[in-house]
Amino acid sequence: MQNTHGSVRGASEFVLPFWSALPEVVRMVLGAGLRITVTILVARALLRLVPRLERFITQRAAARGPKDTVATASMIQQSQRVETLVRVSGSVARAIVYAIATVTVLASIGLDVTPVLAGAGIAGVAVGFGAQTIVKDFFGGFFILMENQYAVGDTISIGTITGTVEEMTMRVTVLRDAAGPLHFIPNGGIGTVTNRTHSWQRAIVDVSSPWSVPVERARAVLQAAVQPLVDEPAKFDLRGAVELEGPLDFNGEKVTWRLSARCDPKKLPQGRASLLAALQRALPRAADSDRLDWSKVRDEGSAPTPG
Repeated sequence: MQNTHGSVRGASEFVLPFWSALPEVVRMVLGAGLRITVTILVARALLRLVPRLERFITQRAAARGPKDTVATASMIQQSQRVETLVRVSGSVARAIVYAIATVTVLASIGLDVTPVLAGAGIAGVAVGFGAQTIVKDFFGGFFILMENQYAVGDTISIGTITGTVEEMTMRVTVLRDAAGPLHFIPNGGIGTVTNRTHSWQRAIVDVSSPWSVPVERARAVLQAAVQPLVDEPAKFDLRGAVELEGPLDFNGEKVTWRLSARCDPKKLPQGRASLLAALQRALPRAADSDRLDWSKVRDEGSAPTPG
């Protein structure tokens, strides 16, 4: 330890007189060069650290997913969304490092950076004011991706436009409606979004029974009609049990009942057809045995429900 202190003391006794003997201009140049060198080295280290952090975050996100399973569409979309957000954050971090390093280098060579910072601030305000729509679109796209509001392939409604998402960027969402036209919607202008294919939807079928039929008998007939679907929902493209609601309405002649069941959004027509087929198989037998008129079965479509 004493040898180490002695070496440091000896080096300082040699360097300090040498440094003091140098002309002031040379000392300024060497000091500025040292500060610039340190700044560049730190900036390079940070710039090398950014992609490593990006890979680390991406790998951690992938590791949190289920293992030993085949990648599904939702898993792929989740991975793409995380990768997009990480890249955007990395680009912002690089821009910040470059800006700080540039200002530090300018200050090290003796330039007054106050006017530069003031000018950059004014220019930033001017550019931000002129490009506020683009900035708004960018942040809108960022939060749409981060919150997983919708993804490519989803059917969504934005305002009066309903269509399938064909492309998503940080600035626009591209929708194609049922008639074929393509709609380019800036992300900054998107308010309320209805996602019609997120997680599940509800298939709904309304059926009417004669007003003279006792409520309990009508309920028993309908429950018996859909019992096969309740026992094996997956076989009929459903998710879970069939729900029976009613009586819902009475118009003097008929009593309205409602059958509903969750199903995969992409298999909504099949789920609705399963409900109708079950009623068509069972109701004629009920009509023959009870002399009931079960002729008014109505397919009311689907009620989109968030998952």
